[in-house]
Amino acid sequence: MKKITKYSYITKISLSNNLVYFGDFLARNFFFVFIIYIYMMLWTNIYGSKGDNIAGFTLNQMIWYLVVTEIVTLSRSNVFNEVNQDVKNGNIAYMLNKPYNYILYCFSNSLGEMGVKLLTNAIVGLIIGVLCVGPLKNFNFIHLPFIIISILLGIFINFFIHISLSLTSFWLEENSAFFWIYSKLVFTLGGMLIPLELFPEWLKNISLNLPFAYVTYAPAKLAVNFSFDRFLYTVAFQIMYLGIFFLLSMGIFRKGAKALNVNGG
Repeated sequence: MKKITKYSYITKISLSNNLVYFGDFLARNFFFVFIIYIYMMLWTNIYGSKGDNIAGFTLNQMIWYLVVTEIVTLSRSNVFNEVNQDVKNGNIAYMLNKPYNYILYCFSNSLGEMGVKLLTNAIVGLIIGVLCVGPLKNFNFIHLPFIIISILLGIFINFFIHISLSLTSFWLEENSAFFWIYSKLVFTLGGMLIPLELFPEWLKNISLNLPFAYVTYAPAKLAVNFSFDRFLYTVAFQIMYLGIFFLLSMGIFRKGAKALNVNGG
């Protein structure tokens, strides 16, 4: 109970600190507005030449699908850079002596940032979606809590993949290439740019079994075409990948901490 209280207190402080910049987060969403506007222009032209339904998506569903993928992607924390800095400047050596687990501390601390970003991105995303194509058709508010669960799981998977990649700085001086490669995999195989239904069947089947799809594609597909069977299937995979990358990050950290060699700071 004391451990839970300790980490919840870290989250509370982080949330309070980030709420101070709530207006700044809203202002930074100009990029969100810009990218969705570009997507809308692009897909409006595609639907104009291809018909009202592409791979099972109407134009209304496609734009809302892209809104949700952007909400998940833009709600990530800056944990990759923060952990890199902790390791490279030697601060992590001091944090090892603190009465908390470093991975859980980073997660609790990032929850505040991710929570505020998710809220601001959701507000902006809802406004953009309604202005561009109107409300999501056939949407049932009863499904909203289940969709939010899937979105949160996608954000958490993204977090633990990021922290796992950042912890390679224990051994590598420059590891930003891993972050770049991962972001591009989410962009493509994760269905952030286009739904996996538009992929060749063989590539779609491969992508559906990779973790990238459960960061962005799965929550977005659930939002625009909800069913309880899809929810259970999606969440089962998300929980599996969340567990895998949580354990991976813990394992990498423990191995790195044993071989810790402070190079300054």
